[in-house]
Amino acid sequence: MKINYKKLVLVFVITGIWDVLLRFLAEKKIKFFGVENVSWVKALQPYFEEHTVLAAALLAGFAGVCASLLIDSISRPKTDFAFALWVGLASALVGIPMRVSEFYPHLKKYYYGPLPFTTIFSDALSGLVVMASMSALERLNLIKY
Repeated sequence: MKINYKKLVLVFVITGIWDVLLRFLAEKKIKFFGVENVSWVKALQPYFEEHTVLAAALLAGFAGVCASLLIDSISRPKTDFAFALWVGLASALVGIPMRVSEFYPHLKKYYYGPLPFTTIFSDALSGLVVMASMSALERLNLIKY
């Protein structure tokens, strides 16, 4: 597998930006169609109190890069739908070591612990949001990797 470092940097930055937006939703600084009231978003509010904006974004960016490496470790599925399924699955899988390791203790305490099943889907959704963002930016010719 050849590693595309430019893509990894983009994944890191885009994941970090989405984490900052997620923080603003959890802290109710912004509202977006009621997303700020979803259980897994609300559960992140005390997590974000434990970290600076930069620290939380860096941790999220690292998780995004790990997911991207897993995603790119296999050949890209032939259809966009199959690729999206793989991105969601890989993103959910990356959440497993985050859940059981001590590398993310505050996330484990406030997010993975109280919401053991919901977080599988929210981790998958996070990967899909980053994938959709990168795809949109690429189609608009704003990024190339």
